[in-house]
Amino acid sequence: MDDNIINRLKNSMDTPNKIISRKKYFNAAVLVPIINIDNTYHFVFEKRAKNITQGSEISFPGGGYEEKDKSFLETAIRETEEELGIHRNKIKVIKNFGTYVGRQGVIVEVFIGELIIQTIQALKPQQSEVEKVFTVPVDYFIKNKPKKYPVRLEQQPYFMDEMGNKVELLPSKELGLPIKYHHPWSTKLIELNFFKVENEMIWGLTAEILCEIIEPLNNESHKE
Repeated sequence: MDDNIINRLKNSMDTPNKIISRKKYFNAAVLVPIINIDNTYHFVFEKRAKNITQGSEISFPGGGYEEKDKSFLETAIRETEEELGIHRNKIKVIKNFGTYVGRQGVIVEVFIGELIIQTIQALKPQQSEVEKVFTVPVDYFIKNKPKKYPVRLEQQPYFMDEMGNKVELLPSKELGLPIKYHHPWSTKLIELNFFKVENEMIWGLTAEILCEIIEPLNNESHKE
């Protein structure tokens, strides 16, 4: 019986890079668009429309994985087509850059791709989701380091509703958890990155992705 359990476990372990509890997260994908303007590579950014989730923030095109998508790459390309108004035959995928597991309950697959267009005027942004698009030279982020600020995350076993009533989420006492979990508790400080460009603030997931992309480019420039 025990041998049967071991064999069943081995047979079920067909994904060595599996993300545990992935189904509990909001799964999404983004494309980091790069465009060649006058022999200089630029990142393409969106400023999100004011009336949508995370309105007026700067981001890369992307969105939630849908059942009709065959892969996360398909999600990234589909969302880029919709948001930037560009046909997929103008998107040259460079690589799957990595997976971001967010503290806010999201998992994002990140892809990098070159837009085969001459100027961003060739893009037709979806006005309901995108207020504007703009570009920033890749070299800008190599030469300019982000400002860094810490935030403290807090876990809340309960919250107070609009009427001042306590709404319990986690019955810590009933479960016999240590007393520290009977009240809100904090985790360690988390450092966030911020880039100020063209009177816009780039931060959050977008800044985290940028820092990861730029780091190896910085290392290469130091070798030259």
